[in-house]
Amino acid sequence: MSTPSIGLITQEWGQIVYAEQARKLGVSIKCSSQPMSATDLVKFAEDQSFLFVDPRIVKLPTIKSAEKLGITIYPTSKTLEQLEKIETFPISGDYLSIFVARSAHAQLSSWPITLISNQLSITPLPGITDEISAQIQQSVMNLAAELNLIGGFELLVDAADYKKLIGFNWVTPDAKYWSQFGSVTSFYEQSLRAVLDLPLGSTKIAERFVVTGNLETDKDSDDYRPYLHLMARNPSLKFDQSIKQVGIAGDDLEYLLTEIIHTQDYYSGKIEE
Repeated sequence: MSTPSIGLITQEWGQIVYAEQARKLGVSIKCSSQPMSATDLVKFAEDQSFLFVDPRIVKLPTIKSAEKLGITIYPTSKTLEQLEKIETFPISGDYLSIFVARSAHAQLSSWPITLISNQLSITPLPGITDEISAQIQQSVMNLAAELNLIGGFELLVDAADYKKLIGFNWVTPDAKYWSQFGSVTSFYEQSLRAVLDLPLGSTKIAERFVVTGNLETDKDSDDYRPYLHLMARNPSLKFDQSIKQVGIAGDDLEYLLTEIIHTQDYYSGKIEE
C-alpha cells in the first residue's frame, strides 16, 4: 500500500497546522490558498491521492466540475449540496462551536462544545448539563452521517438557542486553537485521519477547561516583548502568533479567564503590569 498524498487548499495559517500534522503522520501534502478553476484544480491534483479543500475558496460548481473529471475531493459536492438546503441564521451574539469528524468507514467523533464570546472561547461550554451536551453532540453526529461527511467540520449554533444553525466551517474553524493543546487529538489531526480513512483518535479534553483569547498587538510595542512578562508570570500560557491567540487549560475557570484577560490587556498595552 503506497503512502497517500494530499492536495490541500485552505487559508495560509491553516496550511501550517495541517502540514505539521501530515509530517507527523508521514504523509506528503501540497498546499495552496488560491481560488481555482476546474482545470486548475485538475492540474493541482496531479500526483495527489485526493484533494481536501475549503469550500469558501473552491466553490461548489468548481468542485462538481472537477469531480466529473475524475478528481476525488473532500468535502464532496453531494455533501455540500445537502448543506445548502439547511436554513441558517445570522450571528446575533455569543455562539457555540461543535467539531465533528467522520471517516469513509463511518467512524464518528465529536469534541466538547465550545462557547465563543467576544474575544474569548471556553471549552467545554460552562453551565450546560451532561444530558443536553450529549443531545447536541449526538444531533451533530447524526447530521454528519446523514450528509455522508468525510473529513471534519465545525458546526456553529446560536448560544441562546442551539437549534438555530449559524453555519459551517471546513478545514479552518472559528474555534481555531483550543484543540491543539487542549485535546488528546486536535481537530486538524482528526480531519486528516478522517479523509485518509484512518482510525480516529480520542477527543478527550486534557483538563477540565480550556480557555483561549484573541491577541491585539500594542501599537507602541511588538509581538515579542510581552512574552518576557507574560511567560514569567504564568508558564502555563500557550501562544500561537500565526493566529494571534493565547490559551490555557486547568480546573478553575475563573482563574483561567482572569489569566487570559490579563494577557490580552497586557499584550495590547492597556495595562503595564
